[in-house]
Amino acid sequence: MNKKMKNIYILAAALVVLSPAAMAQNGVLSNAVKVVCNDAVQRGDSLYLDAVITLNNSSVKTCKSLELTPVVEVGDKKEGFLSVLRNGRIRHKVYSREIKLNNLVEIPHYSVAKVNKDQTEEVIRYQAAIGWEDWMKDAKISLAADLCGCGQEDANKLLVTDHIRRRPDARYEVQPTLAYITPVAETEKHRAEVGTAYLDFQVGKSQILPDFRNNAAELDKINSTIRSVTSDKNITPKGIMLKGYASPEGSYASNDRLSDNRVKALRDYIRSKNDFPQSFFTLENEPEDWAGFKAQVVADSEVPARDEVLGIIDSDLQPDQKEAKLRALKGGSAFSYVLKNIFPSLRRSEYRIDYTVREFTVEEGREIIKTRPQQLSLSEMFAVANSYETGSKEYNNVFEIAVRMYSSDPVANLNAANISIGKGDYAAAKNYLSKAGDSAEAIHARGVLKLIEGDLDGAEVLLKKANDAGVIGAANNLRELQKKRDDNALFDSFNAHN
Repeated sequence: MNKKMKNIYILAAALVVLSPAAMAQNGVLSNAVKVVCNDAVQRGDSLYLDAVITLNNSSVKTCKSLELTPVVEVGDKKEGFLSVLRNGRIRHKVYSREIKLNNLVEIPHYSVAKVNKDQTEEVIRYQAAIGWEDWMKDAKISLAADLCGCGQEDANKLLVTDHIRRRPDARYEVQPTLAYITPVAETEKHRAEVGTAYLDFQVGKSQILPDFRNNAAELDKINSTIRSVTSDKNITPKGIMLKGYASPEGSYASNDRLSDNRVKALRDYIRSKNDFPQSFFTLENEPEDWAGFKAQVVADSEVPARDEVLGIIDSDLQPDQKEAKLRALKGGSAFSYVLKNIFPSLRRSEYRIDYTVREFTVEEGREIIKTRPQQLSLSEMFAVANSYETGSKEYNNVFEIAVRMYSSDPVANLNAANISIGKGDYAAAKNYLSKAGDSAEAIHARGVLKLIEGDLDGAEVLLKKANDAGVIGAANNLRELQKKRDDNALFDSFNAHN
């Protein structure tokens, strides 16, 4: 045995104190040391520990030493941080002398010091790091004590922390709950088929000539629309509204008679093809369509003296006086233009066929929605949607059809917004929500959208309002909001140290 090793042996033998087991049994460790963990966190390839160790100086006698080592451990794996060594007065003299004489190999410590008997306790701010290994992610950190300098640890360790903070691999993505509205069922489903026919009449006449100019094609449009209603076993026809329009040339009185006679002629033509009573029809006529005339002038930049033409249309003059001024404007060039390019489209017949539709079962609705979705009510579509798996292609498709069929309905727009949120199409969701009204569910959906987009303060206001109104799902989304806040704080805590 060489001299150096002999001295180390003599030092260890000379300074043997109470055994670790005795210390544990007497509760000395818990009385001698207290530890508070400020943070234990993985950053990059290192594990950082920030703790406060409070040492009761009276617990370390003059010939004793106490070595405290934070240890990361899980199962049979462990790794120690740098140790804190506190020597009693006599022991510290021996330790220092042996180090100075190079008789004792000095082990790296976090700190080494003699216990100051003038202080009741010593507070050590412990901040150290070791290399990170994957097994540490589920580990705990304990404070182990070595009382004799022989490498034996007290069995009664002090827990520093059972949780090591780690930067998540990705930010938390909220899992929102969406609140749909079940539409109110229609007591009776009223529907209508509408169209416009541009029939040509001989000048000053009201008789319908099927072979005159393009009348065959225009009449076929009307007949086809009527057949689509009368041939459908799910439909009960309720009535037909006809409205005839004339253009603003000729006297107003003459145009009044002519438009009235022409709409009656159309009624009689339809009756000749169908078994409808006269009472089935509602007739209206517009002797001179000045509103339609104005709309087309506004849309047509080629109209000569367009501003003057619009001024005449908007004036308080009687119809025949307006026509006279138009004929005289710019030597008649403006009137010739509108007579050729605008007036023909004003001479038309609008028709609307009103009917009711029977109710459908969910099974029938699944088929009807593929061919004639307009026959389904919103409530029937909702039932069809819910017959599919939530979030499936078929489920989403029904709600998208619903909002196309009922484009101005707040409920249809709200439900379509929820579908868009679920698909991640937030631009579409915002568009639908602009037409979804101010129901509690619509407020809730706007809150969900803000939550997803990261406006947590704005989301909280809306979600709390929805929650107060009793919207199912709002409470869950408020919990999601708090999870997101906590996640943001976690990420920010890492960023603050980078």
